[in-house]
Amino acid sequence: MVLRFALVAVVVLGLVAPALAQTVTLKLATIVGNDNPFTTSAYKFKEIAEAKSGGKIKVEVYPAGQLAKNEIVVLEGMQLGTVDIAAVSLPSAGGKFDPRLLAPDVPFLYQNREHVWRVMDSAVGKDMLKYFDPLGAKGFCYGGGFGFRGVLSNKRPVMVPDDLKGQTIRVPPIPTLVEVFKQFGANPVPMIWGEVYMAVRQGTVDGLELPVTTVVSDKFHEITKYYSKTQHSYPAAAWLMAKARYEALPPDLKKVIDETMTASCAQHRQDELKAEVEGLAAMKAKGVQVNDVRDLRLFQERAQPVWKFLEQKAGKELVDRVIAEAKATAK
Repeated sequence: MVLRFALVAVVVLGLVAPALAQTVTLKLATIVGNDNPFTTSAYKFKEIAEAKSGGKIKVEVYPAGQLAKNEIVVLEGMQLGTVDIAAVSLPSAGGKFDPRLLAPDVPFLYQNREHVWRVMDSAVGKDMLKYFDPLGAKGFCYGGGFGFRGVLSNKRPVMVPDDLKGQTIRVPPIPTLVEVFKQFGANPVPMIWGEVYMAVRQGTVDGLELPVTTVVSDKFHEITKYYSKTQHSYPAAAWLMAKARYEALPPDLKKVIDETMTASCAQHRQDELKAEVEGLAAMKAKGVQVNDVRDLRLFQERAQPVWKFLEQKAGKELVDRVIAEAKATAK
């Protein structure tokens, strides 16, 4: 009888052990190159999650659009189950899915990137993470984003808004950025990310607006002449996980994800600061003329109508909350 029970126990353990040994494999997507802070912090996510879970979680990182060509496709992938984890900028999600996510994209509202982070870490920023729930994603925290955006051009430097007259500038399909460049006097052309490099290279557009980090990670400094630091926008980026995938995890692995998200958001911010310094040096080394815009007041004045436009798109009450928080946290 004892022998029979022992044999049964061995059989049961043999069936259970493989189940216990199974790992959860998560696919993490970025749309930018390996040197971009979105991707470097993604690899940090992989390192931390795998270590904290004792190997129960395996993270596969797919950079440079291998799994999703743009941020819209990233969110659609979370709905379809093809993407598990990603950092997504709020205006991209707001332009396609929920216009309330456009609310923090107020041109020239922020003093510096740390000011943006203080606003997004506040109650209004935390409330906005919940807007991802109906989109099939769970929001955790805000990373460093891409950085402040400037204007790349093959036509001329941009020191005042009138320098943009007659220039065809690619912008993301984000309503606020389209309006900003209309006010600046440019001809803005919304274009999804996967098509942009070839459009610039072939001269379909005169230039585009990008942060330094993406200019370098995606090699635009090799095909453009001028970069002007207009600093017209800093899109906040939220770290997300497919909601259904997260909810299916056992409590111990949910805890690992929660802790790893917090660490990755902090890493993203550190990596962005470092990448911008290195990126500016790399651009200059390639012969790009980097221009400091000494007086932004003309740009700020031209952008004022966009504030009203944003109220209509995202809702005045929410935009007012963002602006009030920015005023309260200014230093």
